[in-house]
Amino acid sequence: MILVPVILLSAIGSAVIDERNPGLSRVLKMAASSAVIALVFVLSPEHSAYLVLIVVALVASWVGDLALSFDGRTPFLVGLVAFAGAHVAYIAAFFARSALDTTTLAIAGIAMAAFAVVVIRWLSPHRPEELKLPIIVYVVIISVMVATAFATNATDPDIWIPLAAVAFAGSDLFVARQRFVTSSRVNRLVGLPLYFVAQTIFATTP
Repeated sequence: MILVPVILLSAIGSAVIDERNPGLSRVLKMAASSAVIALVFVLSPEHSAYLVLIVVALVASWVGDLALSFDGRTPFLVGLVAFAGAHVAYIAAFFARSALDTTTLAIAGIAMAAFAVVVIRWLSPHRPEELKLPIIVYVVIISVMVATAFATNATDPDIWIPLAAVAFAGSDLFVARQRFVTSSRVNRLVGLPLYFVAQTIFATTP
């Protein structure tokens, strides 16, 4: 499937070019994001509630990708809201896919609650005070997304779904590190390909 290498090569190219040519980096990033959406329709001709919600999540992510390709507080907030919406759509997709295993949900929920506390405390000394609530809400939402990914896998096994959810959460840590903690090329070189690997996996699961 030619779209998969296009996605990954575009993501890597965007990360490598980065600040040296922001315009080209943005074009490559959005090409990858658009190709992920196209991949769903190529691989999944039959419609389902799960498919529709995955597409909603990918479109919201596309908006977030575009917003975060620009600098400034406003684009960051737009991106934060867009990706929060994407995670809510993923959560809804997991509910539509299968009943969630309550035991797995409880265990994963406890683990992700601990994850959320650690991340919020990690960012607390670095983020602006006015972003305190938006960041807390976002971290909670993505933590729920990961927990529900494990819970749907427990009732209808597809290990790629929780792996994609974990990869997405991991990529967000690099975004947060770049934005608030330490500006480094490593953040994009690792975080951006990791994010697109997660999105590509989600696009192939319907």
